[in-house]
Amino acid sequence: MKAAQRAFAAGAGLLLAAAAPAPAPAPTTTTSYSILGYDPISGEFGAAAASEAPLIGMNIDNLDLDAGGVLIHGGPHLNVARTILTALRDDLVPGPAIAVGLAIDDEKEARQVLAISQRGAAAFTGEMLDPVSVQRVGDNYVAAGQRLPTADIIDAMADAFENSGGPLRDRLLGALHAGRQASEEGGLHSAALLVISPRARFATRHRLVDLRVDFVDDDAVAALEILRFKIDSIYEIN
Repeated sequence: MKAAQRAFAAGAGLLLAAAAPAPAPAPTTTTSYSILGYDPISGEFGAAAASEAPLIGMNIDNLDLDAGGVLIHGGPHLNVARTILTALRDDLVPGPAIAVGLAIDDEKEARQVLAISQRGAAAFTGEMLDPVSVQRVGDNYVAAGQRLPTADIIDAMADAFENSGGPLRDRLLGALHAGRQASEEGGLHSAALLVISPRARFATRHRLVDLRVDFVDDDAVAALEILRFKIDSIYEIN
């Protein structure tokens, strides 16, 4: 009888464990900051990003000349990004488009999402993110970052973009550089720059510039700038 009671109690415990709600997702622990930009004269869209984590370039792949761009910190989250891009392509402005994408995401409060189109820009920063996770939206750009050593990084990026001229790729990389200079810490192990253009000479998805550095010891932004200089010298990009 006691053996049966013990078996019943063990089974009940398993049922209770199975019925217990899943723990809430933990906030991200990786510093990342990015900027999306649009040039209404050239028709180009672009993104630049840096992170303590490797492979930040995977997160900036969602650019489309007919729609705009989406960038999600904490991972590519392709279903969410593609849903937002589809909403942008269907002529939703970025704010509502982000809301459409996050409607399918059960962990949206652990996300930071940037979106841009010809009609404006917007961002969403989830409540579960580190307190120093901020965003700034301006004319033809949106900059944001999570788990930042200082919120000055995003202001520096935004100010640099607003106060610069020239090709979009230069303004984006300049903004990333300004953010790195404003940081109080190093430890950036990946960085990336992507610009799509109607006049791109390469046949791959309208890409005018597509540069990525990974597993850098400390300053991936500086490594990205060096790579950009070398590529421009070889291919005479202008």
